[in-house]
Amino acid sequence: MSPDARRFAAGASWLYGYRWIERLLDFLSIVVLARILAPSDFGLVAIAASFVTIIEGLSAFDVNKVLIRSREATRPLHESAWTLSVMRGLSTALIMLAIAPFIEDVRIGAVLAVLALSPIINGLANPWFVLFERNLDYSKLAFQTLSAKVVSFAVTVSLAIVTRSYWSLVVGLLSGSLVTTILSYLLKPFRPRFSMARFPEIFGFSGWLWLTSLVTTLAMETDKIIVGRLLGVGDAGFYFMTQKVGVLPTRELVSPLQRMLLPSFSEMIRDSTRLRRVVCESINVLGSLSIPAGLGFAMVADDFVPLVLGDRWRPIVPLLQILVPYLGLRATLSTTLPCVMALGRTRLLFWVSFIYALVHLPAFIAGTVLFGLMGAIISIVAAGVLYSYLNAWMLRVTLGISPGDILKQIGRPLAASLIMVVALIAFEAAQILDTSSQSRAWLSLILEVTIGCVAFGASLYSIWRLEGRPAGIERRLSQVLQRGD
Repeated sequence: MSPDARRFAAGASWLYGYRWIERLLDFLSIVVLARILAPSDFGLVAIAASFVTIIEGLSAFDVNKVLIRSREATRPLHESAWTLSVMRGLSTALIMLAIAPFIEDVRIGAVLAVLALSPIINGLANPWFVLFERNLDYSKLAFQTLSAKVVSFAVTVSLAIVTRSYWSLVVGLLSGSLVTTILSYLLKPFRPRFSMARFPEIFGFSGWLWLTSLVTTLAMETDKIIVGRLLGVGDAGFYFMTQKVGVLPTRELVSPLQRMLLPSFSEMIRDSTRLRRVVCESINVLGSLSIPAGLGFAMVADDFVPLVLGDRWRPIVPLLQILVPYLGLRATLSTTLPCVMALGRTRLLFWVSFIYALVHLPAFIAGTVLFGLMGAIISIVAAGVLYSYLNAWMLRVTLGISPGDILKQIGRPLAASLIMVVALIAFEAAQILDTSSQSRAWLSLILEVTIGCVAFGASLYSIWRLEGRPAGIERRLSQVLQRGD
């Protein structure tokens, strides 16, 4: 194995390891809080957090991506990045404080005013810390992230048990941000100084990314505000939990790998042939993970939600059954963003995001007004089809990867996933277990997950053998197992 491959493998091990632990803590937090707090509590904080995200999106210069892509480690560049982050954090906080008194629901306004501390804390973070990520050294990032998550989890759950108030969610968010910023300096000592020396370079790369973030934020982060306004705070809570639970099956399979792709692709931009090959292989890996996860979760959602979250969250089951399979399919093209960014085609990203926003936002409002929460979810999926097409188009424009190439990469996992669905339908039809008691319901859920995993794994391997063992995740896993022997 080459040094680069060993470095990537080591980074992937750290990244997947800590992300799974992080998501486990998130999952435990959701399970506990869902049984303590009401849907309206989640709705209030979700709406306030949406205001925060939108306001931050108005000045979203992602300096970390500039530092990763530049491959440069000079003090003027990092000091300029830190200065810009601090200025952005302060301006965002001032806007939040100015807006808070004018929000109709005084509870949301109060939460927004307190959350104004968040952009200030985040803006003070150490820009040199990003060097660990750029060099695919995720051990320090793992320690930082897990420490912040443990503190946030402990604070949120403890306050929720004692107060049974939505303020536990707010304080938990702020405590996690504070620990993250403090550890960024303890793990990578740096004495920051204000500097504007490299502002032109940062703006040159981030300008189009800012516009991209702006239109994406306005399109994607106004959803909870719209739902709260049109359907009420309670439905906003159901919508928030649908989104929160809906990303669990695919995000933690995909996002760690996606996070590694930008620094990895940035090293290959002068070798388009190699970059094209790696991007195609990434699509295969992402599809092999996300498609079965999305379809499989949709099949067990009816058992999972009442068992894990409680019966009062049962209304989100049909929403999840529509949303999660779409998220699984969309994740196969999540390699597009880091690829296009590594190539410096940020203007292309803006126009794609702008076109998507023009379709998504009106469709979401119309769907919510006409059909409630179900209409909101269906509109997301419908607009998402366009987004997936635009991602495929960007891959074709930048690297010459055709839709046929993409289908070739996801064909085996898609076929194996459909076989898995048939197996699960057959298991449910057989009604082997009586699920009237909770213990039997848990046993049924465990059996469904086991059957799904076995059916998918066996089908994928068989199809791969029938196709003559082509390159893909199957060959990679086979090589790993052989080395293990």
